[in-house]
Amino acid sequence: MKSVLIVGLGSIGRRHAKILIEKGITNITGVDLRDDRIEQAKKEIGISKFEKNYVKALEGNNYDAVFITLPTAYHTPVIIEAAKRKSNLFIEKPVAADLKNIREALKVVENNKVLSYTAYCYRFAPSAIRVKQLVNDGRIGKILSSRIKISTYLPDWHPWEDYRDFYMSKIEQGGGARLDESHGVDLIRWIVGEIESVYSLVEKVSKLEITADDLTVMIFKFKNGSVGEAHFDLLGRTPRIDLELIGSLGTLLWDRITGEVSLYESSKGEWILENFGKEDFVKSYANQIDHVIESFDNNLSPECDLKDGIITLKVLEAALRSSESKKVINISDINI
Repeated sequence: MKSVLIVGLGSIGRRHAKILIEKGITNITGVDLRDDRIEQAKKEIGISKFEKNYVKALEGNNYDAVFITLPTAYHTPVIIEAAKRKSNLFIEKPVAADLKNIREALKVVENNKVLSYTAYCYRFAPSAIRVKQLVNDGRIGKILSSRIKISTYLPDWHPWEDYRDFYMSKIEQGGGARLDESHGVDLIRWIVGEIESVYSLVEKVSKLEITADDLTVMIFKFKNGSVGEAHFDLLGRTPRIDLELIGSLGTLLWDRITGEVSLYESSKGEWILENFGKEDFVKSYANQIDHVIESFDNNLSPECDLKDGIITLKVLEAALRSSESKKVINISDINI
């Protein structure tokens, strides 16, 4: 992978650009409408080529990869345009804000034999990889129940800007707890298995000046018979991101903030703690870039491709429909 277009130079776009340059990929073109973000990319990272229109940036160029790091609501048109030009895709999560035009996007990607990756980086944190390994090794037996929590206070998220200007506060830009904290849905699918149905509440319960939801609570029934819960909020005054897995032979706890994995095996009657350190999650960003570079360079589909990202998006759509209808929604009933 030698040439990259990054569409969207917000904090996550600049983070990816910095990692790419650290790995020797310096032929990067950035796209953003905001002059301040272009200036930041120049000063902080050293990008020298810019456009304000992604269609213009794509014209006449053959990028090895296009990184789509815009607010979620604007992903789909860029996926389609980049795929038409046969550029491989790195798509920030979730792949889109809704299912509109996602079928067309997938069709263009498949017809042009484009590789794609959905950026659910939790899969690449060493501590999360360890959790999956322990589950796969049968250390807690059959998973009977799971619980994922992601809780952060939106105004503290980007202290350098007014939270009301941050896309996360705006439903029309694809913000809100349900969509942005969908890391939790991907992680629980990856570790526990595919979700069969969802019952959910998607609400705004605080006095935050936002149009998006600040609280989403979901109950999952998995195809393997287990039951799971997800709690996503933009309210927690201290960040908490953790997973609990209750199995027939023990319990497994994961804390993303501390990097700790705690295993209790009933046969041993004691807790075993593995501490991966507070920098554990930061490593996930570089690890996912390594995976994407290796996959794209060798013409291999990355672990979490567009199709996989769409499955998580269908769960998110089911959660919204469940909240609106006050009914359990089957994922099989969500069509694209």
